[in-house]
This record gives sequence, C-alpha cells and structure tokens, in this order.
Amino acid sequence: MEKFDDILVNHVGEFGRTQKLYFFLVCLTAIPCAFHSFANTFISGSPKHHCRFEGALKYKDDAIECAIPWDSDKDEWSKCKEYKQYNITGFNSDSDFNCTSESDEETECRSGWLYDRNVYGETVVTQWDLVCDKNWMRQLGKSIVLLGKVFGAFIFGQLSDLFGRKKILLVALMLQIACGVLSSFSGSFPVFITFQFLLGATVSGVFLTSFVIVTEIVGPSWRTFIGITIEYFYTLGYITLTGVAYALRDWQNIELTLSLPCFLFLSYYWILPESPRWLMTKGRYEECVKILRNFAKRNKTSLPEDCLETLKAIKTNEKRVKTETIKALLFTSSTMRWKTLLVAFNWLSNSMVYYGLSFHTDSLGLNPYLAFFISGAVEVPGYILSQLLLKRLGRKRVICIFMIMCGVVLLSTTVIKDYKVPVVIFAMIGKLCITASYGTIYLYSAELYPTTVRNIGLGFSSICSRVGSVSAPYILLIGDYTSAVMPLILFGGQSLLAGILVLLLPETQNQNLPDNVKEADEYKLTMCKLCTGNSTTDDYRAAETNDTTV
Repeated sequence: MEKFDDILVNHVGEFGRTQKLYFFLVCLTAIPCAFHSFANTFISGSPKHHCRFEGALKYKDDAIECAIPWDSDKDEWSKCKEYKQYNITGFNSDSDFNCTSESDEETECRSGWLYDRNVYGETVVTQWDLVCDKNWMRQLGKSIVLLGKVFGAFIFGQLSDLFGRKKILLVALMLQIACGVLSSFSGSFPVFITFQFLLGATVSGVFLTSFVIVTEIVGPSWRTFIGITIEYFYTLGYITLTGVAYALRDWQNIELTLSLPCFLFLSYYWILPESPRWLMTKGRYEECVKILRNFAKRNKTSLPEDCLETLKAIKTNEKRVKTETIKALLFTSSTMRWKTLLVAFNWLSNSMVYYGLSFHTDSLGLNPYLAFFISGAVEVPGYILSQLLLKRLGRKRVICIFMIMCGVVLLSTTVIKDYKVPVVIFAMIGKLCITASYGTIYLYSAELYPTTVRNIGLGFSSICSRVGSVSAPYILLIGDYTSAVMPLILFGGQSLLAGILVLLLPETQNQNLPDNVKEADEYKLTMCKLCTGNSTTDDYRAAETNDTTV
C-alpha cells in the first residue's frame, strides 16, 4: 500500500525548490522564538547593588564605607545590609565631609537600593527591586517562560491538529506580538510574569507548528537534516539577541524591539500553503491535490492522474493502524518501561543543563553580553559535530560522549573556581557538548519508540524536558548564596550521570524502526561497548512521526 511519503518521494520531490523556499521562510520564525526564550537573561539582569544611604546619588558613592559593611566572604560591599547607625556630614557639598559608623550592628536595607548602571540599564530587577529577599522573583521571570512552553506545547499542538498548521501558526505569531508588546508596558511584576508566561506558550506554538509544517512537506530522508537545520536559525536568534540587548540596555525597549518586527510574519497568510498531509488526514483531498500539484509544477515533476484516489486509500489504510496509550510504555513491558524512563531522564538532563548554562552567563564574572554571545556561538560547532558524528558513531554514542564530556568539564570548574577566564572557557565547552547532545536526543528517541506509541513517548519525554528547563533557574539561585561555580558542578553531575545511563539503551543506527511494543522489546537494554559496533555510514533517517507536543 502506497503511503503519503511515497507520493513525495516518487512524484513531488523530497526536497525540491518549492519545499526549500517554504522551509527557509518557516525557519525564520525560529529567530523570535529564541529572542523570547532567552530575553530574560538581560531584561531580568541583576546589576551590582547596595543599600541606598543618606546623601548617596550613585552606586559606590564616596561615603559607602560609612554606611555599608564589607562582605569578606564574597569580597565586596554587602548587597543587602547596612549599618544600623551612621552619621554623614558635609556630603555632596564643597566642604569636606565626615562620616562615622556609630555601631557595627547591621540591618536590612531601609531606603531601597542603588544600582551599578555601567553594565545594565533599567531592568525588571531595578524597576521593582527584585534583590535580596526578592531575588527568587528574578529567577521566576526566567522559569515562567519555560513553564509557559509546557502549556503552549499542549494547547497549540492540539489546536494545530484540529484547525490546521497554517492557521495556528499565524494565531501563535499574532499572540506572540501582542504579548511581547503588552509585556513591555507592564506596570507591575505580576502583570509582567503573566505576559511572560503567555509569551512562553506562543514560543512553543510558533516553533513546534513550524517544525511540523516543514517535516510534513519533505520526504523522510530529509527530515533529520531539516530538524537540525532549523536549530541553526534558533541559534541565530540567540546570538542576535546579544546585539539588541547591548545596544538598547533598557528592558522595555528590548522587549518592544524583539516583538514588533514579527509583524512581517503575518504576510505568511498569503505566502505559506496549508500542510497537504494535514489536509489529507481531514479528508480535504481536493485542496491537498491542488497544493501537491503546485509543488510538483515548481519542482518540474508531475502527479499521477489517480492521485486523488490514492490519497483516499492512504487515509483509509491509516485508520486501520492501531495506536496505543501511555500504559503500553510504562506497564506492558519492563524493557519498554526502563527505556522510557531512561529516555525521559536524558531529556530532563539535556534540557536542564542546556538552559542552565544559557541563563548562567550573567554570573560568570565576565561581561554578560560577551559571555552570552559566546554561549550562543558555540552552539554552531555543536550542531555541526553532532551531524558529522551521527553517521560515524551512531546515536547513542554521540549522546553518551558529549554528555560525559560536558559533565567532566563542568565538574572540573571546582579546581579552577578562582580563575574567571578558565571557568568561562570550561562552561562554554560544556555548552558546546550539551548542544551536540540535545540536537541528537530527539532523533534517537523517535527511533527507540515503536510506531504505535511514538508520539506518546515523545510527548512524555518532552514534558520531562520542560521539568528540567523550569528547574534550571532555581539551581542557578543556589549560586547566589554559595559561589558562581556551584550550579556548574550540579549541572556537571547531572550530565555525567545521564551520559553514563544512556549506555544501557540499545543503538538504533542501521536498525529497522519497531512498529509495536513487541518488536521494540527485541532491542534489549545492554551495557554496550562505547567504541565498538557498526560504524558504517547511513543517510540521516527520521522516524515517521506527526508529533506536535515536543
């Protein structure tokens, strides 16, 4: 029985000029998704600060030693304490000023804070004083976006299945623009985090729907390639964000600038077609054939005359395919259960370490803009390495090697914690490694799960990954009370453990994809030798999945 992919391969063209054009246009939407995913690194930036004291007009005014105690543990002026009694005379006048601390007794800041404006301009931290006992609220701004992604993945995934990929992509883009603009005018922190949550939801809506569109219009041999290539556009947005934040500095201007250009994407209403695969599943065969004929014409190929009847037969045959539930993953087979749990833990670890290292750039001791730029730039060689090594080493070994390398270099920061530049270098090497691993885990997971539960398995793994990403900012919070390398150590341990555990899973390179749980059980858990096995090259191949929840 012919499948929809056979029509693409044999008649339309797997990745012709038409698909390449639409692929490029859709990939552009990944850029603002990266903007809003990581913008809180700058708009929630926490500058150096100390208590505001009598007569002080700027950060580290001359009389600071009279009012602010020295924190010997952190080798800096205290951020959250001031002397309870002090006396300053002649301050900000032509005469000599005199200051004395009348008592060593300390107290919490009583008149607010003064902030260093040399690095950051106005941020949500400085606007609403999210420091000291409110420092956790700064990390909430980061995690709430990631939490919104969980909500968005579920909601927009379901909506795109019901109403179409194109319509929901445009709706998500319009909501992203609206939430970004309204967020920039937030008058209070609760309003701000509400719009940040909604922004996170739209990021999932835009990125995941875009990913589904491009995977549904190309042939199977190209799906892994485009799945990784779209990440380059995401990285481009990551890097571009650095320039926008550095140029503008003020959080409201940054948010507004990141949101308004997305109005250009609304032109896709007239440019992009609906997914022909989705149209077929909804029984809209005439519209599907029209789009496929247009693809074929531009690709200089042709569709057979009986294409309409073929599509109806494909739809009828797909109805007969038996799908299973989460019960099949966790309760039918012990082998499948352990595979599912190991894969989910690997997703959680990859996401936690990736977002943790991305958000940690402002705490590494160097210029936060430079550190963030480097953190984005190292993703490019990370993705390139994963693409090159996938064909030579296989899926499992690529993930294992890069996660263990990430763990080792991050744990090594305990030895060099007193040297800022080496710590940053090791953190960036860790970021490169986790990017290479993260870019491989989707393909590996899709090939591990059998066809009947593939979408459910990927959806479950995606939820676990969101748990990891949401927890990352709060792991960073530990560093505010200990040292900047403590989060790196925790991320390193997590990555190392996940890299070792992935050795228990079977390799999927050059293996037939399992169609059901019984077939998947034939690939048992094993402690495979890392450096042996079939290393013959194969084309990138993607599992047949229409998942919209990842």
